[in-house]
Amino acid sequence: MKLSQQMTYLGMAALMYYAVLLAMGVLSVAVMPQFLVTAVIFLSSGRLIRNGARKRTEEDDEAKKKPHVEPNWVLRTQILNWGMVFLVLSVLGLWVMKPVGVPFFEFLNLWGPLAHEVNWGFVTEVPPP
Repeated sequence: MKLSQQMTYLGMAALMYYAVLLAMGVLSVAVMPQFLVTAVIFLSSGRLIRNGARKRTEEDDEAKKKPHVEPNWVLRTQILNWGMVFLVLSVLGLWVMKPVGVPFFEFLNLWGPLAHEVNWGFVTEVPPP
């Protein structure tokens, strides 16, 4: 069985499942639009996969006729190297700027609600060791 057929069958199964839930009264009508959108996405994805496979075979036939252009590996290597240099220097800079005794995630305020509870100002004094 092809992937496009499987996705279409999955969409029909999802649609039937949502219809049974609605008929049994488990879900209200207010929630059904979100479920119907997912079923429509599954149903249409089978057609999209089938069309994509058809276009890909057409492009493969055209690609065999055209000469292959080799990418500029020197430029790509330089971009990758400079990108990694920027990343490493940024992480080291954050590590040096982080106050002693402060967890790294609190320093970056990645914990959402905890960031409001900490309520830091500027560190004016270095804590004793």
